[in-house]
Amino acid sequence: MRDLERLYAYTEEVLAFDFAEQASVSVPDALSGVVLNRMVSRTLTAFARSERSKFLLLGARSGALAAELARVLPVGTLCVAELVPALVRALRAKGRLPWWTEEGKVGLVSDTSAWALFALLEHAGFGAGAAFVLPNPELAPSEKRLLRQLELMLTRMQPVEIVAEAPIPRLSAAAILSPTEPDLAAFFRQFPPWLTELVLVWDAPALPDQLLPKGSLQELPFPVRQLARPIDADFSAQRNTMLAACTGDWVLYLDADERLSPEDWAKVPGLCALGASGWHLPRVTSYPTAERALVGFGLWPDIQLRLFRNREGLTFVNPVHERLVGLSGQQGLALCVNIEHLSRLRKNEAQLRAKLEVFDAAGAGHVRHALSAAYPSVPRSLVSGEGRCLLLPPEMV
Repeated sequence: MRDLERLYAYTEEVLAFDFAEQASVSVPDALSGVVLNRMVSRTLTAFARSERSKFLLLGARSGALAAELARVLPVGTLCVAELVPALVRALRAKGRLPWWTEEGKVGLVSDTSAWALFALLEHAGFGAGAAFVLPNPELAPSEKRLLRQLELMLTRMQPVEIVAEAPIPRLSAAAILSPTEPDLAAFFRQFPPWLTELVLVWDAPALPDQLLPKGSLQELPFPVRQLARPIDADFSAQRNTMLAACTGDWVLYLDADERLSPEDWAKVPGLCALGASGWHLPRVTSYPTAERALVGFGLWPDIQLRLFRNREGLTFVNPVHERLVGLSGQQGLALCVNIEHLSRLRKNEAQLRAKLEVFDAAGAGHVRHALSAAYPSVPRSLVSGEGRCLLLPPEMV
């Protein structure tokens, strides 16, 4: 599938889900001829001066500028990124997007997540440093502010090449686990033999060795350090216990329903050798089958800071949706390494609801989690593949 066709397929799936909680939008009035012509002229002049071969317009607004640019620019040159899918739906209903077709002559991508738009644009060749990026001059200042994070990603992120044949780091893999998690043996089998150690903190009053598959830990080719403590509705406390037990120079932590492929594990030493203090990884939730992934409205790329240098002063905060703080120095985004999230495939509805109830208890009424099958999903091939490694600008750390 070609790059702009991939964006079309993704956006069509997102637009098909018109959730009730989405705010309705009104289509802005189209610009007058004189104003529009002046805007098009200035925009094309700026594009020519940029000496870039691709043009990324941030925000569709009335659709007028996008339509004129689509008319005059060569095929495959223009892409429009929009953070309000409801506006795209409304513009299409008004006949304002005749240039946006499945053939992918002009691109358009829409989702409510700036991270999703960035990752998709990276895969489509319109990512950081690849295109002339222009916030739509039709936009009001408040509308431009909504697009500021995406603009920073596209203009300030620095691509870096992963280090080939990097030395093996002293890496602690780590996890907090429940003894009742399904398929723990498969979770343990994913870890590569070069690990310094595997650190496990069990949500239990004592180590649950008798409940684990026979030999699942004893046969691993690296030391396994185990601790047990009830989680008591505080995930950060559990993570901090895990972190305190890690002795490696680096830590990479996963949950029991998460996997890295052997190919992605092989990239970890190269990430550690790039000089950053931490790496954010995308997470792909497989559902309703292993060949499809949940997307849209923040479900993907679900960026997670999971690989970081093990230094003093690091701590996890928040009882639920815990977050690591205290990490200093450069941080990066590794789109070339994907965490596979199997929760929706490995657990039945009762197990999933029980897990969400634990999260709600940890949130003490401030967080509510809902389980629904009504979310967009696309073939895994649309949201995976060889992505780049990029260093985040200081404003995003």
